[in-house]
Amino acid sequence: MINLFDYFDAKTELLYKSLQLAGHNNPTIVLHDDGFLPDEVMSPYRFFAHNLVSPQDKPRFFNEIEVPRFWEIEGNNDEAWIKELGEKRGKICYRPNDKPRIVQRVEWYDKDKVVRFVDHYTKTGIKYAQTVYDKKGKAILKKYMDRNGKEIIYENYVTRDVVLDWEGQTYFFDSEVAFILFYIEQLNIEMDGFIINSLATSFGVLYNLETKGEDVLFWQEQSNGVIPGNMKMIFNNEMRRKFKVNVPSRLEYQTLMNYTQDSEKKFIRPSGYLFKYDKKNQHSENALIMTNSDQIEHIETIVMTSPNITFHIAAVTEMSSKLMNLEQHPNVKLYPTITNDKIQKLYKTCDVFLDINEGKEIVGAVQKAFDNDMLILGYKEIAHNRNVTSPTNLFSKVNELPNLNETLTYIFESKEAFDQRLESQKLNVNEVSKAQFNAALNAVIE
Repeated sequence: MINLFDYFDAKTELLYKSLQLAGHNNPTIVLHDDGFLPDEVMSPYRFFAHNLVSPQDKPRFFNEIEVPRFWEIEGNNDEAWIKELGEKRGKICYRPNDKPRIVQRVEWYDKDKVVRFVDHYTKTGIKYAQTVYDKKGKAILKKYMDRNGKEIIYENYVTRDVVLDWEGQTYFFDSEVAFILFYIEQLNIEMDGFIINSLATSFGVLYNLETKGEDVLFWQEQSNGVIPGNMKMIFNNEMRRKFKVNVPSRLEYQTLMNYTQDSEKKFIRPSGYLFKYDKKNQHSENALIMTNSDQIEHIETIVMTSPNITFHIAAVTEMSSKLMNLEQHPNVKLYPTITNDKIQKLYKTCDVFLDINEGKEIVGAVQKAFDNDMLILGYKEIAHNRNVTSPTNLFSKVNELPNLNETLTYIFESKEAFDQRLESQKLNVNEVSKAQFNAALNAVIE
């Protein structure tokens, strides 16, 4: 089979990794290339641009953006600004949770502070696309270039057509779907089965394929009891190709089953996700907090209430005196301007992650905690990544601090209590076994 995804967002990456862990190393196509796709993933842009990567290629750092003479760049760990005589003329946006200050896009403003152009960069530092905006800040055109700056793809957001300049010829397509169909034809691949996770472009491509096949839709959205029209087409056998719908979310599976007719239920299968943890939780009395802010509500009370727990507090920046004063407590260890190597060691050492800092999440901290099989506890009001945090492990910082402190005490008195909370975390992400995942994927529609 072939994975055909519209975007490589967090949900798609989760499905992609689950398929690999289940033994399905399918060729993967992502239709909308964000410049940071895994090396093994294909995209229309990569195919038609045919950029050869050299050993000298590297990500574009924020101060490597070309600006007009006498303009300047000012940056911090969150973003950077391009200024002309102190006036903001552009914003440099970093790749989230990537290496510090690596550029993903640059927004350019006109004199009225309206975005008129956005330059897009790849993980190897190439400016590969530019989006053009009208005077009201609405995107009207996106053009893609190869590494030498030659324009190869033009996507008109107003007329919805696509123009391709390739191998000395110009091709006109009246829709994105028509363009993708042309691209797939050039790949000369077997088209007997596709895995998609969207009812948008990828579904439109399969609807218009003239070949027969058997495909799988992994439904990762929330229907709220309203069955989408394109899904109805699957249930009504209006497709040339056969389809089944795998639903990773337990709650969404039940919702679909409650709102579909008996004749439609046969197309739907409960599924889930597979995870490979970087380590196994050892129930050690070590808790980690990652922060670039000294706004950590109730931290001193938490530290003093749990003297048996060692609290490791780390920041990639310098720490304020407010945080440094916490070191007076014997069960607190501080790590200002921490290195990546030390961060990795802390994730291996600690088995509880406290998501209680008011500032922005840094270095994908909560996801890293989940990947290291850490129990994630935090405040409801500021939880940075609810996708991997069980609601039962979140407490209100306003009136549930005693509950959080009690939980920290009890989980280290009872391994069973610790494991129950860790299990709720895994249920929340709909974790299943490899056998369960493959049973749903290989199920036959009767």
